[in-house]
Amino acid sequence: MEQKLGLIQSDSMDLQNDPRFFQDNVLNKRLEAFSKLGVVSSLMVGTCTHVIAMKKDMNFSTTEGIMRVVSFGLLSIVLFLNIIAAYVGIAQTYHTYRLETAGPTGFEIATSYYLNPNIVAWRHFAVKCMLHGLTIFLISTGIRVSVSFEDLTDEEKPRITKHNARLLGLVTLTFFCIGGFIMHYINGKHQAIFRVNYEHAKESERPYMSTVHDIMHSKRNGPRPHGNVV
Repeated sequence: MEQKLGLIQSDSMDLQNDPRFFQDNVLNKRLEAFSKLGVVSSLMVGTCTHVIAMKKDMNFSTTEGIMRVVSFGLLSIVLFLNIIAAYVGIAQTYHTYRLETAGPTGFEIATSYYLNPNIVAWRHFAVKCMLHGLTIFLISTGIRVSVSFEDLTDEEKPRITKHNARLLGLVTLTFFCIGGFIMHYINGKHQAIFRVNYEHAKESERPYMSTVHDIMHSKRNGPRPHGNVV
């Protein structure tokens, strides 16, 4: 069913045991450092998801209500920034390792992917998203804590009007939908660059692998030498 619909890829790269894969290189060092970005961003995403559980009874007529709206908006931005950082950190590390182990020219192809201008730009952008997201997260947390000191009881708390509640919900829905489309664009860009580099790796190694297989086949089926082998 997966093969007919084409929704899930059912084939994978060839597995070739190359001893060079076990040697350290500068690319692996950079990937090891960059992979930490995905870990930190994933933790931040988990921390920011409590934006869903936040109370939405915000009243625009009070200072506390406006501060709650600002805190909610900042926390949503932090969530979005760290989702971008987490995706880029995980996807680029995964794609680079896949290309690096794709064959004899894997390191060169992985390097060309890693140094692609679009990939470099998204990598730098992801680092900035994570670093600036920490600052915005602290500001948002500070606003929420400051409001909690003057939190009113349920009887004293002014309720948000139905019109404002719908407006806030619509704005939030629009923001998250735009974020989803941006993530779709980022994923498409990474996948397109990965496919180009992978196809180039396969095309460049075909003549070499064909020659090697022909030599191995001729040696295996060739005439055996007579006499004792010393």
